[in-house]
Parts: sequence; structure tokens; C-alpha cells
Amino acid sequence: MNHRSMLRQEKNYTRLFAAGIVNGLGDRFSQVAVLGLLLTLTGSGFAVGINFAVRLIPFLVFGPLGGALADRMSKKHIMIATDLARAVFALSPLLVREAGDVWIIYAGSFLLAAGEALYAPARMSSIPRLVRKENLLQINSLEEVLTGIVLICGSVTGGFVSVWLGVEASFILNALSFLVTALILSGLPKMDRPRRGLKRSDSDMDTGMDTGTRIENRREFRELLTGAPFLRLMLVIFAVWPIGDGIFNILLSVYATEVFMTGDLGIGIVYGALGAGMVAGSGLTGKFARHIKIAAILTLLAEGILHTIISQSGSFILLVPLLVGAAVCGSVGNACNQTILMATVPDRLRGRFMGMLAAMQNTVMGTAMFLGGFALEAVSPRTLGLAGGLLLSVLGAGFAAVYGKSRHRYNDSSADGRRKSLQ
Repeated sequence: MNHRSMLRQEKNYTRLFAAGIVNGLGDRFSQVAVLGLLLTLTGSGFAVGINFAVRLIPFLVFGPLGGALADRMSKKHIMIATDLARAVFALSPLLVREAGDVWIIYAGSFLLAAGEALYAPARMSSIPRLVRKENLLQINSLEEVLTGIVLICGSVTGGFVSVWLGVEASFILNALSFLVTALILSGLPKMDRPRRGLKRSDSDMDTGMDTGTRIENRREFRELLTGAPFLRLMLVIFAVWPIGDGIFNILLSVYATEVFMTGDLGIGIVYGALGAGMVAGSGLTGKFARHIKIAAILTLLAEGILHTIISQSGSFILLVPLLVGAAVCGSVGNACNQTILMATVPDRLRGRFMGMLAAMQNTVMGTAMFLGGFALEAVSPRTLGLAGGLLLSVLGAGFAAVYGKSRHRYNDSSADGRRKSLQ
């Protein structure tokens, strides 16, 4: 089934998809305008670094909180409430007049990121509630299409909006995007099924974390991990993989401007290649439906190998298709990983699990980007890219070895069991 047919079949998810496109484009408009405004007011790349840092901090605090809320309250209401709040925060840069006002930009970025940290777990944990189980893999491949469309269209059109209409228009459009997404999401079902067996003090109306709740959470997560060995392997990958991804995020523009001297046009081509790869990868994901775990492992290994080659590429013309290939691998791998998570983690834990996972990944990736920026003062972009590529390659190879060994052990134990039953 193609993506268009899937969207027609899964009408509730189509609302989520449309909201994601509108929300993502508005956010891209705002990001382009904020970066330009900071550089104009301060003339300092350090100010840009601070802005990235303040966008990271909320995920540490509000990511787990957002997950807990998603397990206890209506996911629909959480998403709409955070969209309406962010519509107000998105207008805060309009108050900036001079360099001394940049704190307003930082405060607005913090509050918008806090809203995203609350919104994301509710959105991700709602997907298995809204779609048929057999369609999860294709739906997660559509999530990669969404990211690719936003990456391609948002960055390009965001620049044009800032130049033609002014940065103020970008901030207003971002605010309007949140209002539009809230309207789109209002047509979703409530998705507020309460957890069974909870006392009133732990009901959907109570978002506090008392001692009993924390103990229960730890016990439930421990039982989940004990019974799902592949999930334990995935958590190791999710903790390390963002290091490589953070390195590649800061290197993309550096490759274009400093290694190949292609300027702003090169940056646009590089990000366009990344988005095109994500969209192309989504079309291939369905072919791995019967071997989803193997696909998740091998695409990680292939992505690492491609980034290793990218780091040593001698031609910008060669760099572009290599980036497309790496993005295809990342797209397929992400869709497979998300599908495995959604199928493995029970509904009652899904919000908290997604919240904690997002907090961990954003923290690791943000730290990697921060340290990677410092590392570029001491090593060349090619050396840093080589280190990131080798990291993912070793991670993928190790994941494959551990998974292969566990499968071999399982097959041996199954064979022993069959032999004993015949005796």
C-alpha cells in the first residue's frame, strides 16, 4: 500500500500527519528568523550556541514529565493545550528591539522547547492508539516523510519568508501554525483511557509522582526490560547513536562551506539531499516488514559506513548521493526502531517510555553537538566526521554480533527442547 492510500485509510493519523507538517514548517520559519536575528543583533556565533543550549535544557525536565502526563491524561488535550500555549510564546521575539533584548529570544526558545517536550511523548504514544497494528511500520515510514518534507520545504521557504516579508512575518506565521494544528487535532478522538487498577490518588487527574507511583514505575519498567532482551539492546543503541547524529548535524554545513567552499547554495543542497533521502527511505521501509529487527541493525551499520566514506570524500558531487544514501538508511532504521518500540512497550507505559527516551536522546545529541563544536577547533571536519562514522559502524557491527549470538543461543535452546520432547 502506498503512502497516499495509507493516509486515506488511517484518517486519524492523517490529522496527526497534517498537523506535523504545519507545525514543522512554522518551526523552520522561526528557526531561520531567530538565527538571523541573533547574528544581526550580536554578531556572535556564541549567541547562536546559547540559543541551541536553552532549547536542549527543557527536554531534561519536561520530557519525562510529558511522558507521565501522556499516560495519565488525554493525549489529545495535552497536544492542543501545548499548541495553544506555544502560539503565544512564538510571538515573543517580536518584542526584541536591541542587543540587550536577546534574553527574550532565549526565554521564548526555552518555553517553545518546553512545550515540544510535553507535546512529543503524547504525539508518539498516540500513534499506536490511532492506527491498526499491521500498519505501524508504514505509518512510521510516513513519519520520516514528514521530517523530510519539513527539512526540504521549511528551510528553503523559511529563508525566502525572512527576506521577502521580514523576520516579524516568520514569527507570526509560526504562531499561526500552532493555532492551525490545534484546530486540526481537535478532530481526534480523546485517547484518554485510564490505566486499570489505579487508586484515585493515582488517577488521570493526578500528575504527581509520589513514592508509591515511583516504585510502581520502576517495577513495571524492570519487568518490561527483563522480558524484552532486544529492547535492552535498542536502549544501548539509542544512548550512543545520538553522539554520531549530533556530530553529523554540525558537520553538514561545515562540509558545504569550509571543506568544499560551496557557500549557502551548498548548505541548501546538503539539507535538500538529507530530506530527499528521508522521503526515499520511507518508500523502501515496507520491504523490510518481515525482517524488521535485522533491518534496524543493518541500516545502522550501513549508515556508519556511508558517513565514514563521506568524511573522506574528495568531491561535492560525490558527497550529495552519499548523503542521500545515509539518509535513506537512517529513515528505514528509524521507522523500524519506532515500530519495534510501539509494538513492545505496553500502552500503559508508552508515554513515560517515549518521554524518557526523548529526554535521553536530546541530551546526548545536544552534548555531542556542543562538544563537537569545540572539537572542530582542534581537529579537521574530515577527522571528526571519520570518528562519527566509525562510531556508528562499530555500534552497528556490535549490535549485529550480539543479536546474532542471542539468536544462535535461542535456536540451540529450541532445538534442545524439541529433542527432549521426542525422548
